[in-house]
Amino acid sequence: MKNFSVFLLDGSVKRQQQDRNLSEELARDCIERLDYAKTSEITERKAKYAYENVYEALREAADSILFLQGFKSFSHEATISFLQQFRELTPKEIADFDRMRAKRNGMKYYGKSCSVKDVEEATKFAEPLMNKILEIRKRLLTK
Repeated sequence: MKNFSVFLLDGSVKRQQQDRNLSEELARDCIERLDYAKTSEITERKAKYAYENVYEALREAADSILFLQGFKSFSHEATISFLQQFRELTPKEIADFDRMRAKRNGMKYYGKSCSVKDVEEATKFAEPLMNKILEIRKRLLTK
């Protein structure tokens, strides 16, 4: 995975004023989105939509930290790369999140499939990771 500084240099990420309000809204949204994905009826036909919601919940959690730190990302990959700086997150967790990004892109843009099992695995992975990301956000708010 590319270093976050690469995304700053190529314009995929811009520095901006810290936005605590947007950070807070995204932190609430990610919880609601994951809950929605978990409580929705998931069929083989609708699995990709549930998977997208699980992925988007994680991305919103990560973006909540970006906005808090004064960044705006125009790249999902950059958002995930940003998480590499937090020691609470393991390289495996970040790599698995990036694999979710790639799978979601495959479904959204290339007609790749997704199963109910994929959604279940993604949800099982996403919930503890999202909690870790939101804990990082809380820690940053107290600085």
